[in-house]
Amino acid sequence: MYVFSWNYIKEKWAHAGFQKYFQNTGWSFASRILCMGISFLTTIFIVRKLGPENYGQLSYAVSFVAIFSFIASLGIENILYRDLIKYPEKKKEYLGSALTIKLIAGLIAIILVCIAAVFFAQDDVSRVLILILSGTFLFNTFQIISLEFQARIKNKYLAIISVIVTLILNSLKILVIVFHKGVIYLAFILLLESVLYAIFYWYAYEKKIEGSILDWKFDKHIAKNLLKDSWPLMFTSAFMLVYSRIDQVLIKSMLDAHSVGIYGAAVNIAEVWYFIPGIIISSLFPAIIHAKKSSEELYLARLNKLSIMLLGIAIIIALPVTLFAPFIIKMIYGQAFIGGAIILQIYVWACIGTFLGLLTDNYLITENYRTILIVRSFIPMVINILLNLIWIPKYGIVGSAYATLISYTLGPLTLFFFKKTRKQAMHIFWKQQVPQAD
Repeated sequence: MYVFSWNYIKEKWAHAGFQKYFQNTGWSFASRILCMGISFLTTIFIVRKLGPENYGQLSYAVSFVAIFSFIASLGIENILYRDLIKYPEKKKEYLGSALTIKLIAGLIAIILVCIAAVFFAQDDVSRVLILILSGTFLFNTFQIISLEFQARIKNKYLAIISVIVTLILNSLKILVIVFHKGVIYLAFILLLESVLYAIFYWYAYEKKIEGSILDWKFDKHIAKNLLKDSWPLMFTSAFMLVYSRIDQVLIKSMLDAHSVGIYGAAVNIAEVWYFIPGIIISSLFPAIIHAKKSSEELYLARLNKLSIMLLGIAIIIALPVTLFAPFIIKMIYGQAFIGGAIILQIYVWACIGTFLGLLTDNYLITENYRTILIVRSFIPMVINILLNLIWIPKYGIVGSAYATLISYTLGPLTLFFFKKTRKQAMHIFWKQQVPQAD
């Protein structure tokens, strides 16, 4: 228990270091919530105007391309961010090496996704959409510039860029719908998003960070170390992307675009809450890591309290959404999407697994259990694919929703499968005596 007096609060609030980090974090949170709100309202407008069939085509293409994004990402962002803080004097070598290998990876991802589209996409429209969206792999490479701003605690500029890009893109999306253009135009706007971020990040770097991107250098040794440290995160990202996107890809393959549209519209509402655990965990986890240095009991107690908080928030979200799902779907999307009500009622409960899953991921990273982190993502992915393959032909999109719910819920429970994490998992999810080392 901590007792905070008014004088204590004023003292901490006035501290220069606290103000610096508070303002930096505040810019990020404010811009994120604002951009999410604008994008969500625009998405509602687009979905209503496109209808289930056309929206399903676009949603399928986005999911198809997203499955391959781990190749372009390589999982090096967290590692690069860490090293930019540790070795600021070598930023040119780290950024230059990361940019080079990500550009190569982006080109490889584009080639692979286009080949896959030829064999697996069922119609020409889907293939064209996938081809257009694959271009994002190349331009998203320049997202690494944002890591330098984060390392220098200059999130203000990133926040401003996000708001500007969001306003531009969503205005263009609305214009596309108003002038009755199709999903091809929307795909080009999604590609434009990655282009605009690349341009604005490059410009901001030239103006607000000393030096130029053209001064970056490739270092073979640094590139090798980045890949060596990031490969577990790359596999984890790959497995998570597959089991979070494969449902819509399989629905399109086994059913039709109309079903994807109904399903995807419901998923948009169910997943709109997924930013909440990220904000909570990023704010509280530093204190949890600090507690580990002084006391294992305090460390596990804080993890337990955080898990209870996340579980409670997830239930508070899921209950009313379940009760009012038909009204929510009809009010937001219209009668044409009313079939998504049952999907929303099922899928929204996956937020429990998602919230606790993010907590367990941070726990595994803190404990440096890389292998378990990979397995924790691999098992739900396999189960999700298998259940989708079995249940979609039998139960349609309802079967896919249940498959996703089960696989998401299983994710954090995989901690109980391993001897290393079993005892601590019991303490994290059910408070009890702190486990003693074997």
